Amino acid sequence: MSKMRLPKLIGVAILLATSGTHAQEQSFRPLSYDFLFASAAMTDIDSGGIEIGGSVSVTETIHVFGGYQDWEIGDNADRSILQLGAGYRWGISPNVDMLVRLALADSDFDRRGRGPQDDDGLIISGLVRGWVASQIELSGELLLDDSLGSDMDVVLEFGGQYHLKDNFSLGGRIRADEDDMALFLGVRFYFRGSSQ
Repeated sequence: MSKMRLPKLIGVAILLATSGTHAQEQSFRPLSYDFLFASAAMTDIDSGGIEIGGSVSVTETIHVFGGYQDWEIGDNADRSILQLGAGYRWGISPNVDMLVRLALADSDFDRRGRGPQDDDGLIISGLVRGWVASQIELSGELLLDDSLGSDMDVVLEFGGQYHLKDNFSLGGRIRADEDDMALFLGVRFYFRGSSQ
């Protein structure tokens, strides 16, 4: 990914996530950090994978999270990441949150013909998440992934959720780094409800 495009993509993510702050005043419910999720990953027409995980609030501003991702990159490689971490949330408006998150991650990158590369490290991220309508949530995240040892990967993720009920949403996100791009489509179940 071109380093010249990175600041523009970050700006677009923040703009999308905060666009609802200038809309007519609405009563938005707080964003929930108590959920389980499952997604299908698509990286090519004939390859993909899965993602499962969850998040639990510890206090009003702190949550812990974990997840497992495993996806193929064409016919040439397979990537998996197991991560556990914590995040701190700032409510920057009634309908927009900004977060900083830190996770311990175990990564495995298996390229055909080269053998597996297994390592662990940290993933640090900044995320903006917000309501743009009463049922629509958008997010943008910049991740610095040091879990594969030698190089730090810069990863961008843009996502959205459509909340069918207080405890259930459908959505997805696009993940892009220097090596590949993946689309994740799935469901979230909010076990304390997104109205809290």
